Amino acid sequence: MIIALIITNGFLIAVYGNFGMGGGGFTDHNALSEFLAERNIYVDAEIIPQNHREMSILFVQNLEIDHDQINRVLQSIAFEPLPPGARENADYMEAANLAIQLLGLNEEAAVFKTIAEHAVFCRIERDDDGRQTIVSYKNVIDGITLEKSHITLLFEDGLPIHIESEWLEAVNFHNRKQQTISAAQALLLFLAQIDDKKNIYIDRIEMIYWLDETIIDTQTAIASGTAFPTWKITYNGTEAVHILAYKH
Repeated sequence: MIIALIITNGFLIAVYGNFGMGGGGFTDHNALSEFLAERNIYVDAEIIPQNHREMSILFVQNLEIDHDQINRVLQSIAFEPLPPGARENADYMEAANLAIQLLGLNEEAAVFKTIAEHAVFCRIERDDDGRQTIVSYKNVIDGITLEKSHITLLFEDGLPIHIESEWLEAVNFHNRKQQTISAAQALLLFLAQIDDKKNIYIDRIEMIYWLDETIIDTQTAIASGTAFPTWKITYNGTEAVHILAYKH
């Protein structure tokens, strides 16, 4: 992969001069977008993040959650159902936030105090007939999403009825920060390793903390592991590639 990247970089310099290279990264995202398009990889220059920074690795552990107990507590709380005909996304977000806060106040579900500190709204999904709605949260540490760590709260007829979650608790950061590669450099690594011949349409590029499933078993409550700064490239709707972001 490193050899492929060197070859790719050399070609870029030959074709585009310095290709807007500065501060260890490619700054001319329009030229990069055009270069990738010639190789059937399509990305809007506007969605390529401009900034990256020095980051530490993050030590995490799986937070032990008794979901049966949590859902018993949830069902014991007397929520007011959202009024039919006036259920906007903002209403569901407010109701879901309230549910998480009330769970955290209950002694049997106090683990949600910890979760509420880092739970950030992610998305809302509705079924076709409007009866069921799912509000999802992601886990954000120091402004960066910790992947494989989330909550989903199911509403039925305007009432929260069920919670599912996999939640990784941040233990501490490593005491040394390292420089990370830019999003543009991650795209070049993506180009060097992709072997798919079909057109690739990149939807999103984001820095995350990432653990491979071979490093931590999220089904084991006592598991612990290390999350690394990683560029996540999502393409063709649902497919994703993870590019470790530390410079070598």
